[in-house]
Amino acid sequence: MSEVYDRQITLFGEDKQKELQDSLVLVLGCGALGNLVANNLARAGVNLRLVDRDVVEESNLHRTLFRKADVGRPKAEALKEIIEEGSEVRIEALVKDFNRFTWKEMMKDVDIVADCLDSMLPRYLLNEVSVKKGVPFVHGSAIRAEGRVKFFDSENECFRCLYPRTPEPGKLETCSQSGVLNSATSLVSSVQSNMVIKHLTGFGNVNKDLLVFDMKKGEFRTVEVDKNEGCEVCSHNSFDIIEEGGDIIVEETCEGYNVVPKSADVDLERIAENYSGEYKGLFTTFTLSGKEIILFENGRMQVKAKDRKEARSIYSKVVGL
Repeated sequence: MSEVYDRQITLFGEDKQKELQDSLVLVLGCGALGNLVANNLARAGVNLRLVDRDVVEESNLHRTLFRKADVGRPKAEALKEIIEEGSEVRIEALVKDFNRFTWKEMMKDVDIVADCLDSMLPRYLLNEVSVKKGVPFVHGSAIRAEGRVKFFDSENECFRCLYPRTPEPGKLETCSQSGVLNSATSLVSSVQSNMVIKHLTGFGNVNKDLLVFDMKKGEFRTVEVDKNEGCEVCSHNSFDIIEEGGDIIVEETCEGYNVVPKSADVDLERIAENYSGEYKGLFTTFTLSGKEIILFENGRMQVKAKDRKEARSIYSKVVGL
Protein backbone atom coordinates (compact mmCIF):
# COMPACT_ATOMS: atom_id res chain seq x y z
CA MET A 1 0.00 0.00 0.00
CA SER A 2 1.26 3.48 -0.92
CA GLU A 3 3.30 5.43 1.63
CA VAL A 4 1.03 8.39 0.85
CA TYR A 5 -1.45 6.99 3.38
CA ASP A 6 1.12 5.95 6.00
CA ARG A 7 -0.12 8.34 8.70
CA GLN A 8 -3.75 7.27 8.22
CA ILE A 9 -2.81 3.59 8.30
CA THR A 10 -0.95 4.24 11.55
CA LEU A 11 -4.14 5.79 12.90
CA PHE A 12 -6.78 3.23 11.86
CA GLY A 13 -5.10 0.35 10.02
CA GLU A 14 -4.84 -1.02 6.48
CA ASP A 15 -8.34 -2.53 6.41
CA LYS A 16 -10.00 0.84 6.91
CA GLN A 17 -7.65 2.45 4.40
CA LYS A 18 -8.65 -0.18 1.84
CA GLU A 19 -12.31 0.62 2.50
CA LEU A 20 -11.60 4.25 1.62
CA GLN A 21 -9.74 3.29 -1.55
CA ASP A 22 -12.57 0.98 -2.65
CA SER A 23 -15.25 3.65 -2.20
CA LEU A 24 -16.79 6.23 -4.52
CA VAL A 25 -18.11 9.58 -3.28
CA LEU A 26 -20.26 11.94 -5.30
CA VAL A 27 -19.38 15.58 -4.65
CA LEU A 28 -22.29 17.76 -5.76
CA GLY A 29 -21.04 21.30 -6.24
CA CYS A 30 -17.40 22.29 -6.75
CA GLY A 31 -17.45 25.73 -5.19
CA ALA A 32 -15.99 26.59 -1.79
CA LEU A 33 -17.28 23.52 0.06
CA GLY A 34 -16.88 21.08 -2.80
CA ASN A 35 -13.29 22.23 -3.42
CA LEU A 36 -12.08 21.43 0.04
CA VAL A 37 -14.22 18.34 0.59
CA ALA A 38 -12.93 16.85 -2.66
CA ASN A 39 -9.34 17.72 -1.80
CA ASN A 40 -9.58 16.20 1.69
CA LEU A 41 -11.21 13.00 0.46
CA ALA A 42 -8.89 12.51 -2.53
CA ARG A 43 -5.81 12.89 -0.35
CA ALA A 44 -7.34 10.38 2.07
CA GLY A 45 -7.59 7.88 -0.81
CA VAL A 46 -11.27 8.22 -1.79
CA ASN A 47 -12.37 7.97 -5.43
CA LEU A 48 -14.51 10.91 -6.54
CA ARG A 49 -17.18 11.95 -9.00
CA LEU A 50 -17.26 15.76 -9.20
CA VAL A 51 -20.37 17.54 -10.47
CA ASP A 52 -20.89 21.23 -11.17
CA ARG A 53 -22.60 23.13 -13.99
CA ASP A 54 -20.79 26.44 -13.44
CA VAL A 55 -17.48 28.00 -14.45
CA VAL A 56 -14.85 29.53 -12.18
CA GLU A 57 -15.27 33.22 -11.41
CA GLU A 58 -12.66 35.53 -9.91
CA SER A 59 -14.85 35.96 -6.82
CA ASN A 60 -14.41 32.22 -6.13
CA LEU A 61 -10.66 32.46 -5.61
CA HIS A 62 -10.61 33.65 -2.00
CA ARG A 63 -12.18 30.46 -0.66
CA THR A 64 -11.16 27.73 -3.13
CA LEU A 65 -8.14 25.96 -4.61
CA PHE A 66 -8.79 27.53 -8.01
CA ARG A 67 -6.05 29.61 -9.63
CA LYS A 68 -6.39 32.82 -11.65
CA ALA A 69 -5.71 30.78 -14.78
CA ASP A 70 -8.84 28.72 -14.02
CA VAL A 71 -11.23 31.67 -14.32
CA GLY A 72 -13.73 30.87 -17.08
CA ARG A 73 -13.07 27.12 -16.97
CA PRO A 74 -15.69 24.58 -15.81
CA LYS A 75 -15.32 24.18 -12.06
CA ALA A 76 -15.50 20.37 -12.09
CA GLU A 77 -12.77 20.01 -14.71
CA ALA A 78 -10.46 22.59 -13.11
CA LEU A 79 -10.86 21.00 -9.68
CA LYS A 80 -10.13 17.53 -11.06
CA GLU A 81 -6.89 18.79 -12.62
CA ILE A 82 -5.77 20.45 -9.38
CA ILE A 83 -6.52 17.48 -7.14
CA GLU A 84 -5.03 14.86 -9.46
CA GLU A 85 -1.60 16.45 -9.05
CA GLY A 86 -1.37 15.37 -5.41
CA SER A 87 -3.48 12.22 -5.17
CA GLU A 88 -3.61 8.59 -6.28
CA VAL A 89 -7.34 8.16 -6.83
CA ARG A 90 -9.83 7.96 -9.69
CA ILE A 91 -11.58 11.27 -10.34
CA GLU A 92 -14.44 11.83 -12.78
CA ALA A 93 -15.65 15.33 -13.65
CA LEU A 94 -19.17 16.01 -14.94
CA VAL A 95 -20.01 19.51 -16.16
CA LYS A 96 -23.75 19.07 -15.78
CA ASP A 97 -26.74 20.19 -13.76
CA PHE A 98 -28.00 17.82 -11.06
CA ASN A 99 -31.66 17.37 -11.97
CA ARG A 100 -34.33 14.70 -12.46
CA PHE A 101 -32.90 13.78 -15.84
CA THR A 102 -29.26 13.39 -14.76
CA TRP A 103 -29.33 12.04 -11.20
CA LYS A 104 -29.28 8.35 -12.16
CA GLU A 105 -26.04 8.74 -14.09
CA MET A 106 -24.47 10.73 -11.27
CA MET A 107 -25.55 8.36 -8.48
CA LYS A 108 -24.36 5.15 -10.17
CA ASP A 109 -22.22 3.01 -7.79
CA VAL A 110 -21.94 5.87 -5.28
CA ASP A 111 -21.46 5.01 -1.58
CA ILE A 112 -22.27 8.43 -0.15
CA VAL A 113 -22.88 11.99 -1.38
CA ALA A 114 -21.29 15.23 -0.21
CA ASP A 115 -23.94 17.94 -0.61
CA CYS A 116 -21.95 21.06 -1.45
CA LEU A 117 -24.73 22.61 -3.52
CA ASP A 118 -25.53 26.32 -3.48
CA SER A 119 -29.30 26.26 -4.01
CA MET A 120 -32.28 24.52 -2.45
CA LEU A 121 -34.17 22.79 -5.27
CA PRO A 122 -31.33 20.38 -6.12
CA ARG A 123 -31.04 19.57 -2.41
CA TYR A 124 -34.69 18.58 -2.25
CA LEU A 125 -34.11 16.35 -5.28
CA LEU A 126 -31.02 14.84 -3.64
CA ASN A 127 -33.06 14.17 -0.52
CA GLU A 128 -35.67 12.24 -2.50
CA VAL A 129 -32.97 10.25 -4.30
CA SER A 130 -31.27 9.49 -0.99
CA VAL A 131 -34.43 8.13 0.60
CA LYS A 132 -35.57 6.28 -2.51
CA LYS A 133 -32.20 4.64 -3.23
CA GLY A 134 -30.90 4.28 0.32
CA VAL A 135 -27.76 6.36 -0.27
CA PRO A 136 -26.74 8.67 2.61
CA PHE A 137 -25.50 12.23 2.17
CA VAL A 138 -23.74 14.87 4.22
CA HIS A 139 -25.30 18.31 3.88
CA GLY A 140 -23.12 21.38 4.25
CA SER A 141 -23.85 25.09 3.86
CA ALA A 142 -22.11 28.36 4.70
CA ILE A 143 -23.16 32.00 4.54
CA ARG A 144 -21.54 35.10 6.09
CA ALA A 145 -19.54 33.65 9.05
CA GLU A 146 -22.00 30.82 9.73
CA GLY A 147 -22.09 27.18 8.73
CA ARG A 148 -24.25 24.08 9.06
CA VAL A 149 -23.55 20.38 8.64
CA LYS A 150 -25.98 17.45 8.90
CA PHE A 151 -25.62 13.74 8.12
CA PHE A 152 -28.69 12.10 6.57
CA ASP A 153 -28.61 8.30 6.58
CA SER A 154 -31.66 7.80 4.26
CA GLU A 155 -33.48 5.79 6.95
CA ASN A 156 -34.38 8.28 9.67
CA GLU A 157 -35.14 12.01 9.51
CA CYS A 158 -34.54 13.57 6.11
CA PHE A 159 -33.76 17.00 4.68
CA ARG A 160 -37.50 17.71 4.34
CA CYS A 161 -37.92 17.12 8.06
CA LEU A 162 -35.34 19.85 8.69
CA TYR A 163 -36.59 22.21 5.96
CA PRO A 164 -40.24 21.27 5.28
CA ARG A 165 -40.97 24.15 2.94
CA THR A 166 -39.01 25.50 0.03
CA PRO A 167 -37.85 29.04 0.94
CA GLU A 168 -39.68 31.77 -0.94
CA PRO A 169 -37.69 32.82 -4.00
CA GLY A 170 -35.50 35.85 -3.39
CA LYS A 171 -35.69 35.51 0.40
CA LEU A 172 -32.99 32.87 0.77
CA GLU A 173 -29.62 34.51 1.35
CA THR A 174 -26.86 33.72 -1.14
CA CYS A 175 -23.11 34.36 -0.99
CA SER A 176 -23.35 36.92 -3.77
CA GLN A 177 -25.77 38.95 -1.62
CA SER A 178 -24.43 38.45 1.91
CA GLY A 179 -20.83 37.34 1.46
CA VAL A 180 -19.01 34.47 3.14
CA LEU A 181 -15.91 34.05 5.30
CA ASN A 182 -13.38 31.57 3.92
CA SER A 183 -12.69 30.16 7.37
CA ALA A 184 -16.39 29.30 7.64
CA THR A 185 -16.33 27.31 4.40
CA SER A 186 -13.07 25.64 5.50
CA LEU A 187 -14.61 24.52 8.78
CA VAL A 188 -17.82 23.23 7.21
CA SER A 189 -15.96 21.30 4.51
CA SER A 190 -13.61 19.73 7.07
CA VAL A 191 -16.54 18.50 9.16
CA GLN A 192 -18.27 17.17 6.03
CA SER A 193 -15.11 15.32 4.97
CA ASN A 194 -14.75 13.87 8.45
CA MET A 195 -18.31 12.56 8.43
CA VAL A 196 -17.81 10.93 5.03
CA ILE A 197 -14.60 9.22 6.18
CA LYS A 198 -16.21 8.00 9.41
CA HIS A 199 -19.20 6.64 7.51
CA LEU A 200 -17.00 4.78 5.01
CA THR A 201 -14.64 3.29 7.59
CA GLY A 202 -16.62 3.06 10.82
CA PHE A 203 -13.80 5.01 12.51
CA GLY A 204 -15.83 6.72 15.21
CA ASN A 205 -19.54 7.45 15.40
CA VAL A 206 -21.18 9.87 13.00
CA ASN A 207 -23.00 12.65 14.82
CA LYS A 208 -26.59 12.68 13.50
CA ASP A 209 -27.47 16.09 14.96
CA LEU A 210 -27.47 19.34 13.02
CA LEU A 211 -24.14 21.05 13.71
CA VAL A 212 -24.28 24.85 13.68
CA PHE A 213 -21.20 27.10 13.67
CA ASP A 214 -20.96 30.87 14.10
CA MET A 215 -17.39 31.94 13.45
CA LYS A 216 -18.07 35.59 14.31
CA LYS A 217 -19.47 34.82 17.74
CA GLY A 218 -17.25 31.78 18.31
CA GLU A 219 -20.31 29.62 18.99
CA PHE A 220 -20.68 25.93 18.20
CA ARG A 221 -23.87 24.06 18.97
CA THR A 222 -25.84 20.93 18.08
CA VAL A 223 -29.55 20.79 17.31
CA GLU A 224 -31.47 17.53 17.50
CA VAL A 225 -33.67 16.98 14.44
CA ASP A 226 -36.63 14.65 14.85
CA LYS A 227 -38.22 12.60 12.12
CA ASN A 228 -41.47 14.19 10.98
CA GLU A 229 -44.03 11.39 10.92
CA GLY A 230 -46.02 13.45 8.44
CA CYS A 231 -43.08 14.01 6.09
CA GLU A 232 -44.13 13.21 2.53
CA VAL A 233 -40.66 11.94 1.61
CA CYS A 234 -39.24 9.80 4.42
CA SER A 235 -42.52 8.85 6.13
CA HIS A 236 -44.79 8.42 3.10
CA ASN A 237 -42.29 7.69 0.29
CA SER A 238 -43.66 10.42 -1.95
CA PHE A 239 -41.08 11.56 -4.50
CA ASP A 240 -42.74 14.44 -6.32
CA ILE A 241 -39.60 16.00 -7.77
CA ILE A 242 -38.31 12.70 -9.16
CA GLU A 243 -41.66 11.62 -10.56
CA GLU A 244 -43.40 14.87 -11.50
CA GLY A 245 -40.63 17.36 -12.14
CA GLY A 246 -40.42 20.66 -10.32
CA ASP A 247 -37.31 21.70 -12.16
CA ILE A 248 -36.70 25.11 -13.65
CA ILE A 249 -37.05 25.50 -17.41
CA VAL A 250 -34.55 27.59 -19.40
CA GLU A 251 -35.85 28.81 -22.77
CA GLU A 252 -33.84 30.56 -25.48
CA THR A 253 -35.45 33.73 -26.87
CA CYS A 254 -34.53 36.55 -29.23
CA GLU A 255 -33.65 38.65 -26.17
CA GLY A 256 -31.42 36.03 -24.53
CA TYR A 257 -32.91 33.44 -22.16
CA ASN A 258 -36.08 33.02 -20.12
CA VAL A 259 -35.65 31.14 -16.85
CA VAL A 260 -39.08 29.87 -15.78
CA PRO A 261 -39.74 28.12 -12.44
CA LYS A 262 -42.69 25.76 -12.04
CA SER A 263 -44.11 27.94 -9.28
CA ALA A 264 -42.65 30.97 -7.52
CA ASP A 265 -43.61 34.32 -6.06
CA VAL A 266 -40.60 36.63 -5.87
CA ASP A 267 -40.06 39.58 -3.54
CA LEU A 268 -39.18 42.05 -6.30
CA GLU A 269 -38.60 45.00 -3.99
CA ARG A 270 -36.05 43.06 -1.96
CA ILE A 271 -34.26 41.90 -5.10
CA ALA A 272 -34.14 45.48 -6.39
CA GLU A 273 -32.65 46.63 -3.09
CA ASN A 274 -30.07 43.81 -3.01
CA TYR A 275 -28.82 44.48 -6.53
CA SER A 276 -29.29 48.26 -6.77
CA GLY A 277 -32.01 47.71 -9.35
CA GLU A 278 -35.24 49.45 -10.21
CA TYR A 279 -38.56 48.10 -8.94
CA LYS A 280 -41.36 48.75 -11.45
CA GLY A 281 -44.36 47.02 -9.87
CA LEU A 282 -44.76 43.87 -11.95
CA PHE A 283 -41.05 43.43 -12.51
CA THR A 284 -37.59 44.56 -11.39
CA THR A 285 -34.65 45.44 -13.63
CA PHE A 286 -30.97 45.30 -12.64
CA THR A 287 -27.50 44.32 -13.85
CA LEU A 288 -25.36 41.48 -12.49
CA SER A 289 -21.87 40.63 -13.79
CA GLY A 290 -22.53 42.84 -16.78
CA LYS A 291 -25.77 41.00 -17.68
CA GLU A 292 -29.03 42.91 -18.08
CA ILE A 293 -31.79 41.18 -16.13
CA ILE A 294 -35.55 41.53 -15.86
CA LEU A 295 -37.20 39.58 -13.03
CA PHE A 296 -40.99 39.20 -12.94
CA GLU A 297 -43.22 38.66 -9.90
CA ASN A 298 -44.04 35.06 -10.92
CA GLY A 299 -40.34 34.19 -10.74
CA ARG A 300 -39.61 34.35 -14.46
CA MET A 301 -36.28 35.92 -15.33
CA GLN A 302 -35.18 37.34 -18.65
CA VAL A 303 -31.40 37.52 -18.90
CA LYS A 304 -28.95 38.21 -21.71
CA ALA A 305 -26.68 35.28 -20.93
CA LYS A 306 -24.29 33.55 -23.32
CA ASP A 307 -25.94 30.12 -22.89
CA ARG A 308 -28.43 28.08 -20.84
CA LYS A 309 -25.87 27.16 -18.18
CA GLU A 310 -24.99 30.77 -17.49
CA ALA A 311 -28.67 31.78 -17.40
CA ARG A 312 -29.46 29.01 -14.89
CA SER A 313 -26.43 29.93 -12.79
CA ILE A 314 -27.42 33.61 -12.62
CA TYR A 315 -30.96 32.64 -11.62
CA SER A 316 -29.66 30.51 -8.78
CA LYS A 317 -27.49 33.35 -7.48
CA VAL A 318 -30.31 35.88 -7.52
CA VAL A 319 -33.35 33.86 -6.52
CA GLY A 320 -31.69 31.09 -4.53
CA LEU A 321 -33.36 28.19 -6.39
